[in-house]
Formats: sequence, structure tokens, C-alpha cells
Amino acid sequence: MTSPANAANPLISVILACYNQEKFVAEAVNGVLSQTYAPLDVVIVDDCSTDRTPQIITAELARHPARSDIRFVRNEQNLTTRVSMPKALGMIKGDFVVIGCGDDIMLPDMVAEMAKVWIEENVSLVTINASYIDERSNPLHRFYRDPNVRADDSFETLARDGVNACCFGPVLGFERELYDTFGWTPAHLTAIDIMFPFYAYLRKGARFIQQPLLKYRVNAGNTSLSLGAEKSDGLEKLITLERIRYVHLAHALFMREQLEALRVRMPQRHAELERRIAPLLAIQTAEAAKKFVEARIKLDQARQQAGATARPA
Repeated sequence: MTSPANAANPLISVILACYNQEKFVAEAVNGVLSQTYAPLDVVIVDDCSTDRTPQIITAELARHPARSDIRFVRNEQNLTTRVSMPKALGMIKGDFVVIGCGDDIMLPDMVAEMAKVWIEENVSLVTINASYIDERSNPLHRFYRDPNVRADDSFETLARDGVNACCFGPVLGFERELYDTFGWTPAHLTAIDIMFPFYAYLRKGARFIQQPLLKYRVNAGNTSLSLGAEKSDGLEKLITLERIRYVHLAHALFMREQLEALRVRMPQRHAELERRIAPLLAIQTAEAAKKFVEARIKLDQARQQAGATARPA
């Protein structure tokens, strides 16, 4: 195993998670293959797709027979991310891992830039900015964060607001130690893009790279709740917004639990963060609870109104 302390270019693992992305996966695979950083340990995982995704992956890899640093794993049954990703993490060889999706496109210097920040700033997690593209790979002239405005990636903001610039699920790069220490996130939290940055701040910190290094594809397969809210209206939009508020509240409560657990695991670190972060978590919890209740009231009122309209006169 390698680490920033003993290697100028440590081995970095890349996991590309794929499922039913036959329209996009060739570009995603080629994005991984185009990375300028070396050495790499690449694991491409297909979670038992029902379309031509695995065949396309196989064909793309066949065009690069000299790439001995790539392993393609196809699950025999659909395990979902909650099971498939820990399985993939058990296969990696690097101390730092970058997780990407089979419908997005990594720009060639993405891993190299992430590695540079990880090594030079000695942090536990690195995320990057992204430009948005549509299903045909056309630019949408939109970014995850404005590249010209310094994004807030402070621990204080994440603790107080429940999110900061590092909370970007399409690409996360983090030390394997985070997963070994904290494990995968609980099922009721649905995603890792908030808790893994939080775990990183509990350890050594996290950084966000302003430069757009990923093409993030907006398509019907996106699981982002925020994008779902943008694309919906009426009752469906209110249901999605209530779900978002619930998830925020659940994360706030779980963050407090994880900070408290640090009392035994890292007592000195806990003492430092308890003074600095605990009051901000209290603010986040109160605000999240208020917004969840407000969202639930609006949803209940809309359902009652819809029911009254549907009843015959």
C-alpha cells in the first residue's frame, strides 16, 4: 500500500459504477482510459444491467489490450449501490479511490488534479467542479458551482447548512481509510455525498477543486433529488421536496451521532470539534426540522385539496 508520505505518485484506484447506461457508457469508459495520472488501479463494475451496457464495456476495453491496470466485474444479480459499491471497495489496491458513474465523462486531468490536492494539502477527501451536458453530450452551459466564484468547502458550512461544495455525488475521491473507519452510509440516508465529506472533516479535511473536470450528464436516469424537484411540478414536486427535507434532517441527526462517536475513537479530535462544530450542528438540526415540518404541511394540504377536487359534487 502507498500513501502521500512515501510516494510521489501513489497508486490511485478508480471505480466506475455502471447500470443500464448503454447510451453513455462508452464515453464514460473512455473518460477513465484517458486519464493522464499513473499508476492507476481501475475497477469497472456493471450491476447486472438488463441492456447492452456490459457488452459495450467489453468492446471498449478490447480496444486497449495493453491496459493491464483495468478489471471489469459484472455482478450476477442486481445488488444496488448499497451492496455493489462496498464490494468494489473491497477489491481496490490504492489508498485513495475515485468513484465515478457510467453516464458521466471524466476529463483527462481529473484524477491528476485530485491527486495533487490530496497529496499537497494532506486531506482525506477531494471533489471537483463539473459542467453539465445533455443526453447527446451537448453542453447545457451550466456548472455544479460557478468556476469564477470561490466555492465554500469549509467544515463550518457543512455542519451549519448540511451541505457545502464538497457534497457532489457524481465524483468523490477519498482515502480508503474513511471507508475502513466509518463504513458505508446507513440506508435511510440514501447517498454518500454528504456523509463522506463529513467523515473527511472529522479526520484531516476535504477540498473542492474549482476547475470543471467532469462532464455531468443530465438524463432520465439521474437519481439526484434536487434535479428531480427541478423537473417535476404540482404534487410530485411537493413529494420530492418533502423527501429532500427529510434527508437533510436525517443527515443532521446522524452527523451529531458521528461527532459523539469520535469521543471514544479520537478523544483529542473530539474535544476540538465539539467546541467548534456541535453548536453549528444544533442550528442545522433545528432548521432542518422546521423545513421538514413546513414541507409536510404543504404536502398534506395539497393532497387534501387534490382529494376534494377528485370527489364528485
